[in-house]
Amino acid sequence: MARIEEATLFRPDPKLQYPTASRSGGGGGRGGGGGRGDDDDDGPSIAVKERVAEAARSAKRRKGLSFVVVMICGALTVLGAIFAPRSYEVEARVLVQRTQVITGAQTQQLSPEEMRNISKEYEEQVMAHDNIIAIVRQKNLVSRWDEMRQPHRRLIDKINRKIGKAAPTDDEKYDALVTNIQHRLKVWVDATTVTVKLDWSEPEAARDIVDAAVKNFLEARFQSEVGVIPERLKIYEASVAQAHKDLEVSAAELVRQQKLANPKERVNIVIPNLPQGVNDRARLEEADPALKARLEQVRQQIAVLQEAKLRREAELNQELIQKRQTLAEGHPEVIALKQTLDATRVDPPPLAKLRAEEREILNEIAAKQRAAADARANEPKPATPRAVTPAPVPVEPTAGATKSLQDAQVQFDTVTRKYSELVTQLDAARIEMKTAEAAFKNRYKVVHPAEVPTGPKRPVGLIAIAIGVLSTIAAVLAVAALADRFSGIFFEPRDVRDRLGLPVFATFS
Repeated sequence: MARIEEATLFRPDPKLQYPTASRSGGGGGRGGGGGRGDDDDDGPSIAVKERVAEAARSAKRRKGLSFVVVMICGALTVLGAIFAPRSYEVEARVLVQRTQVITGAQTQQLSPEEMRNISKEYEEQVMAHDNIIAIVRQKNLVSRWDEMRQPHRRLIDKINRKIGKAAPTDDEKYDALVTNIQHRLKVWVDATTVTVKLDWSEPEAARDIVDAAVKNFLEARFQSEVGVIPERLKIYEASVAQAHKDLEVSAAELVRQQKLANPKERVNIVIPNLPQGVNDRARLEEADPALKARLEQVRQQIAVLQEAKLRREAELNQELIQKRQTLAEGHPEVIALKQTLDATRVDPPPLAKLRAEEREILNEIAAKQRAAADARANEPKPATPRAVTPAPVPVEPTAGATKSLQDAQVQFDTVTRKYSELVTQLDAARIEMKTAEAAFKNRYKVVHPAEVPTGPKRPVGLIAIAIGVLSTIAAVLAVAALADRFSGIFFEPRDVRDRLGLPVFATFS
């Protein structure tokens, strides 16, 4: 006789497929779940959407807890947006006419191998250790250490000071800055452009570092290509100054011999003045060290402002060329741009003030030197006794003086010819210097100067806020769901199935 077993709520039929089988039920004796209750794969599968819906209902039931979680996560989001590390990117580009080398009227073509070698040389000049050290010193980065620190680093520094940890020394800051610049400064050299790029924690410091790197690169190229000419000019100027002194001595000797030969004849010998600039250099070499240092500082400031002025003028010229390609000469934008360009060519008030200060310093140096010369001229000289004789005593030539008028004339002509040759060589060297400077300016042009970035490289604040909002939602759902889970109260049918192993056929409210 076959036995018929009725399936009940507490004694389910294993052959029936219930939609809600127990995950934890051990067998029929423990109530529900059937013989395969220990197998998780046989349990019901709940979609993520259903779990999120359950967590949302839990958050709705626990409004107070959800509000606390939102406030905590919101505060953490605000702190994250404030203290998130930011990186500012600054880039500068120098256009290099490297396909041609201007040598007078001739043009020399460079081979690909030579161009690769020059590109490597450019990169090494920018990334040289001495150049990095010079940038740190020029821009006073050690004294700007605190303002360049990231917000979270500043907070860590304050905490370290509170707990008594020693602050980094200037030497440690110096080494850290040099290392950071070496790792973050990048140089790319292609066929026509040298690009210098830096990622830094503070925008103005990033601009200053890149600007200093470009200037030092241009100075290094100037010294490599044109720097020998100024040294030659110094040698020529020193030789011209010495030749001028010899010319004055020989002229004085010639005048003395002519007066001895014919005392009644009026002698007039014209000595040419020193070329412009030679006397100024000689005066500066003999000037007060304090005035020289002050003059050098003023001239450095003038050079900076002059470079900014020339850069602005070049940008306006480029913009004017672009406007003229699409607009007529009488267009208001072209006219306004011309007026702006004319106003730019005039020295701005700071530059004019520095030039006036330079003239005052030069006048002060000249006045002090004239006063010193007058003081030396007015010093009482020891009287030399002279024998009184009825007959004139012949004048013996002094040491180093010529013995006749003819010898004095020959010496004067020789010194004059030598002086003229040196002046000619000096003029030729100055022309060469101006030509080389013009060629250098035509060869290297800063087409994209370093500028202060308007914002960080990435929108760190928005990213932190977005992450904070998503994290807040996830935290509210998770905390509310866990609170319901461990409260001991069944709020969802799944809780009954999971914890009691009982299938739920229907729910009502």
